[in-house]
Amino acid sequence: MKFRLIAVGVSIVLVMLIMSSAVYAPLATLSTGYAITSNYEGVDVPIGAEVIIRALTTDPSVDRVTFRWHEPPDGNGPVAREVTVFVVDSGDDYEKNDGTIVDIFVAEDSYYPDVAGNWGVQAFFQDGGTTRSGIDDVVSIKARSFFAIPEIPFGTIGAAVAMIIALGLFAVKKKKNT
Repeated sequence: MKFRLIAVGVSIVLVMLIMSSAVYAPLATLSTGYAITSNYEGVDVPIGAEVIIRALTTDPSVDRVTFRWHEPPDGNGPVAREVTVFVVDSGDDYEKNDGTIVDIFVAEDSYYPDVAGNWGVQAFFQDGGTTRSGIDDVVSIKARSFFAIPEIPFGTIGAAVAMIIALGLFAVKKKKNT
């Protein structure tokens, strides 16, 4: 019976891991001509770590991208940083659905989040003659979010030791009660 329970638990964990990796497709939106990725996709960001956001496009008319970093609580808080970066040819190609090969252009920005909570980053792809959110010449807007967490003072080893000590104290207390 114990073996069956363990097998079911391991199976559930494996399915969850497979499903979470299958759901994430950062460049899937590049088929629309625009995409945004991060070096912390699907992973919590320790406070003070460098978060790098890359805006990619196959639209050759886009010449710059404005990155707007929003603070917590909900990733749409006050603007912590806003910077405009020129787009450069990445040297990579992308095959569109119709089979044509186009160049991928990229702009990149980085920031060190200093507040715990949900952060949001908007990338405004520019050179289209439309004003959106107070930014001129916006062709498209893409967004990415991440969660910043406080760093544990002694790192992963400290957290593991603290959990083992807590488990030991629980076991000792339970033994005294029985």
